[in-house]
Amino acid sequence: MRSLLASGLLLLAATSLALRADVSSAAEPEGFAELSATAEADDKLDQMVGQMIMVGFSGEEEHNPGVMAVHDQLAKGVIGGVALYTENISSAGRLRLLTAFLVNANSKLVPFIAVDQEGGMVQRLTERTGHTHYPSARKMGNEAKLGSVDTAHHLYEAMAKELAAAGINVNFGPVVDLSVNPWNTVIARRKRSFGSDPETVTTLARAFITAHREANVATVAKHFPGHGSSWSDSHKTLPDISLSWQESELEPYVSLSHEDLLDMVMVGHLYHPRFSDGDRLPASLSASAVHALRADGYIGFKGVVVSDDMEMGAVRDRYSLEDRVVKAIDAGIDLLVFSNVKSRDPSLGIKLHGIIGSAVRDGRIPRARIEAAYGRIVELKRRLMQHDLAGKGEVTAE
Repeated sequence: MRSLLASGLLLLAATSLALRADVSSAAEPEGFAELSATAEADDKLDQMVGQMIMVGFSGEEEHNPGVMAVHDQLAKGVIGGVALYTENISSAGRLRLLTAFLVNANSKLVPFIAVDQEGGMVQRLTERTGHTHYPSARKMGNEAKLGSVDTAHHLYEAMAKELAAAGINVNFGPVVDLSVNPWNTVIARRKRSFGSDPETVTTLARAFITAHREANVATVAKHFPGHGSSWSDSHKTLPDISLSWQESELEPYVSLSHEDLLDMVMVGHLYHPRFSDGDRLPASLSASAVHALRADGYIGFKGVVVSDDMEMGAVRDRYSLEDRVVKAIDAGIDLLVFSNVKSRDPSLGIKLHGIIGSAVRDGRIPRARIEAAYGRIVELKRRLMQHDLAGKGEVTAE
């Protein structure tokens, strides 16, 4: 009897296992594993793409529609950062509330909160909004007292601390363009260059960068390969620097890169055959420019490459939104910046994300290009989160 009972229990157990196997098989039809892997890969792609997008927006307070839109996009990983402009800043108190609201949107990776705060004519945080006015780069370069290393460092230390206190973690500066064309309307006439001497420009840019790093604010050296020799303004049209550009305009990038002082480099909307892929394609959309910037044995920059505003006339008037995005990323731009000043479209980040994702899925942009950009951006963001912009601690990208 015991033998028969044992046999019966064994048969029941075997039948139960068989039924479970059948149910499991029915729950996972053929190809389910592949579909699951594809969905996971798409989720990862969406996460990586989002970190490559920075947009401007309307509003200065939490309840403003434009602010709510970018907050939602930051929270969902649709975008990885925002750029602040004059209309977003009305007072020091409101600015701190705004940046805190945006920074807290995503707990995994701190969003880039960026601003143009060069000093002189280009500074978004002004005396009118309760902030300090800082001298122009030209004044820094021309006046011996201001141009001393200690004075420059103390001045930029105050600037960087003010930015950090306002919740800003990226400054679109320093300008390392050489003022080789005194009639240049966008750099020289606006007093944005430290001067025409590469050593002076490098020295003051070094003070700017190190002071910002101490305050945990990342910097963006600009405008590669050099806007200081142009005869036109890339905000309005494409400057052709083929005849005016000088090799010395690269020297600040070489020196600062070799000293590991470059967090990010902004590529300008400038045309020069050496930095173009042909057909008068600007440097910002050309792999030749990014290759020159990253070339081992010369500049050798390994960090995040940033576009100049992709809504400037130099590119907006010649290329569609989709062309600008695809060409820039395929060329090697890691972080796309759209001021959103013209349209103030609250869904711009969503549109950009969709364009990039589609271009990767249909093969126009290699997935490896996205993975490389994401790795560099994550590394920089982790350094920000660890208060280690100098990179002294061990940082690994996902």
